[in-house]
Amino acid sequence: MDIKVFVSDLGAYNSGTLTGKWTALPVNDVQKEILDGFAGEEYFISDYDAPFNIGEYTNLEDLNELASELTAFNTIKDLYWYIDNKQKLPVPDVYSFDEEFFEEHFESPADAARAVAFGIVRNWDDEYIYFNENGNLQSMNEYEFEKSISESADKIIEQFILENNLNDI
Repeated sequence: MDIKVFVSDLGAYNSGTLTGKWTALPVNDVQKEILDGFAGEEYFISDYDAPFNIGEYTNLEDLNELASELTAFNTIKDLYWYIDNKQKLPVPDVYSFDEEFFEEHFESPADAARAVAFGIVRNWDDEYIYFNENGNLQSMNEYEFEKSISESADKIIEQFILENNLNDI
């Protein structure tokens, strides 16, 4: 997962000059590769390119550690599939909408029929299915799933940090 930050010198900024540089994370040494050359010790992140929000005063060491852990994932969607406790996320715990899902989750065809009849299956060709808040089935297409993942990126990152005992950013 690509994470780039534009780190600016706070002292120079307060003097009226915006200086800084773009850096792709992770780096081997935050001090040497990002902060050396700044007039003072204070910095801020004035811009970033990442699939989740990064605050101006986020600790660069913690962000770099997170970026290092995220190198195993290409997208925020890949990270979603890795998360163990999806119940804390605003994204439904989805399954592939296929015959195996019904065989795995229902004891009889009648139980499956009830869950479908009282649920919302908009299109039988949708890629995903999940249990809604009432325990009935609801379908979701790829676009809806991707949108849900994108809108929940910050929560997915928070859950990843929690599950992997990383410092919060």
